[in-house]
Parts: sequence; C-alpha cells; structure tokens
Amino acid sequence: MKTKLLLFNLLVLSQLASAQEIFFKAGKNLTSYSYSSSAENQILKLKSKIGANYEIGYQENFKEKFSYQASVTLNQFNSFSTNEVQTYSWNTTYIGLKNGIGYVLFKNQKNLSVELKGAVNLATIIDGKEEINGVIYDIKKLPEFKGLFFQPSIGLDLKYPINDNCLVNLGYTFSNAFKFSHPTDEKLAFITNQIQFGLHFPL
Repeated sequence: MKTKLLLFNLLVLSQLASAQEIFFKAGKNLTSYSYSSSAENQILKLKSKIGANYEIGYQENFKEKFSYQASVTLNQFNSFSTNEVQTYSWNTTYIGLKNGIGYVLFKNQKNLSVELKGAVNLATIIDGKEEINGVIYDIKKLPEFKGLFFQPSIGLDLKYPINDNCLVNLGYTFSNAFKFSHPTDEKLAFITNQIQFGLHFPL
C-alpha cells in the first residue's frame, strides 16, 4: 500500500513539473538600517548605502504558471551616517538560504515573461566592519548584528530566452531582514531595495 501511494505521488509530481533550471544572479542592494534602542528612546534613520548581492540556485517550473526556487544568497547590507563631529560607516556581509515561489503574470509569443515572486531568506553574518572617522572595528560578534535574520521579500522578474540553453533575467526585490529575538534592547533591521541580473540554464 505504501509503495502504491509513493508511486502515485511521484506520478502527480511528474505531471505537474515541466522543467528545471539552475541560475546565477548578481546585482546591487540599496540598504537602509532601522535601529532602535531604549537608551535612545527613538528609532534612528540612517542613510542608505549600496552593496553587492549574489545568488546561485535551482528552479522547478510547474505547468500552471507556478515555480519554486531554492538558493544560496550572499548579501551586503551597508549604511552610513554623519554629524558635525564624526562619520560612521557600516559594511556587513550575510550568507543565507532562500526558498521562494513565483507566478507568471504575463508571457508573450516570444516567451518574454513577467513573474511575481515571493520568498523567505534565512541569513547570518560572515563579515562586518564599522568605521568611525577612519578607524575600523570588527562588528561580527555584536549582538545586534549576529544571529539568524528572517528576510521576507517580494518582487518582479523579467525573463527572456536568448536561445534554447539560456535565459536572461532582470529583477527587482524589496525585503526587510529582522530578528525575532533580541538578547539586548537594541533592535536592528535591514530594509533593502535590490536589483539583480541573472542567467538561467534549463536542465
């Protein structure tokens, strides 16, 4: 009975799945930090700064316009601030595991498509530097930066096949990375607008 059920499930999945792809993406993040502390009694609005992003993953396409993606991500979340006395700069790099779904909103006869995408990325810091007036400090182990960040996102992808073996992708994503638990009263979130260019290779 269990064997029959397993075979049935595999048959259903084989009917739903139509194609698989691997993909590579790279682009830029424009990130602003949202920081709050009880000592400040306010939310600090820091200035946005550009960083890089990279992503490698696998995509499963289904016949009813839906797709599933799993990927490894590398994101730089950077920011800066200045006042009359000091200049501050933060540069951080986070590695993550991302799972998402997509839905094709539009597709023309030349297979140019527009896809709505939503995903969740779980990320942790691998490098972090704070610069104050030219002096650099390591911030990887600071409580507000370390730990697991939950990063939901939503965006749009424009895809076009240049031949049977490769598709090009241009995408925009908005995300907010934050933690559910905080060992101190300091809370930090990364609000990011992301642009990516990618290549998809059908399997």
